[in-house]
Amino acid sequence: MDINVQTHLKQSEINGLYQEIEDLKKQRTRLKETIDTKTEKIIKHILKHGNVIAYKEDVPHVLTVKLARTTKFDKSALSNDLNVPQKELDLVGVAELVEGNRITSQKLSGYYYEDQAQKLNARKAKKSDIELIFGGRS
Repeated sequence: MDINVQTHLKQSEINGLYQEIEDLKKQRTRLKETIDTKTEKIIKHILKHGNVIAYKEDVPHVLTVKLARTTKFDKSALSNDLNVPQKELDLVGVAELVEGNRITSQKLSGYYYEDQAQKLNARKAKKSDIELIFGGRS
């Protein structure tokens, strides 16, 4: 009977740890959404009014918006064209399609596209940055 009690205690402890992990995952998701919302608000302000000085641990930083370009692969278009589920279009699956002559590597390159996103960039402010942004009133 002692073994049965120990097993239930371990099971209960594991269940508690699992619940904590799931709660932390939900909290992380909420934090990410909050960060994204606030970042988007800052980006909109910078695009409308220009660069901004913000302080991080009492050190001035210049906040700017950079245009980030990334190359992405359009799995949904390839999936529709070849009548293959998107799940199968991982690296190995695409390689098998090329080896099976269902698509050529030249045609495959047509499924790549460039995506642009605005990213918030922060760097330490120089004296010239502060003078430029505040117009010499520092």
